[in-house]
Amino acid sequence: MKNNNFSESGFTLIEVLISIVILSIITIITSSFLQSSIESRELVSVKSKEILEINLISNTLRTDILNAINVPLKNFDGLELNATFNGEIGSNGFTFITKIGSGNSTDQIISRVQYFLEDNTFTRRQYFASSPSDPEAFIDTTLMSDIQYAQIEFSDGKNWYFTWPQNEVTSRKIPSLVKIYLENKAGINFTWIIPHSMPLIYE
Repeated sequence: MKNNNFSESGFTLIEVLISIVILSIITIITSSFLQSSIESRELVSVKSKEILEINLISNTLRTDILNAINVPLKNFDGLELNATFNGEIGSNGFTFITKIGSGNSTDQIISRVQYFLEDNTFTRRQYFASSPSDPEAFIDTTLMSDIQYAQIEFSDGKNWYFTWPQNEVTSRKIPSLVKIYLENKAGINFTWIIPHSMPLIYE
């Protein structure tokens, strides 16, 4: 007797096409998900870097200015300058002497620090002494890069100035407020207003 029941192996053309379409859809969805994940990770990384930079500048400025001491600045030849705090016009920066270290006076050192903008980078420079004789004896810390514009101002509590000191009286004083405005190449701007004897104000 002849058996008419039999099985055929292999796939039809329609089944193959359907499988290809399904695999293509899965591939597209997977690729989109991976791309989104990569973009999200890059965005988080950029934002984290920005937050770290902002926190670094805020904490560093606040600590240095709050611990600034009112003693005359000297040039590298040891001659006294007519200022205890020197702020140059525009974005060229400012220089003063501050206490660095923990709250314990025995662990603190007195050093000259300088903040300035150079090559689109806002930098903190710390010398190894309060009156250094070697202009090359310093450590630089990059606080923020890709800066396209900066402006620094100083206040005596009543008015704002682009330079400090303004006169004989202010040459013996540290500004009541120091304002640092930075704008990066992406057009994002930051403003810090640092008082000498009060908590940090950030806007």
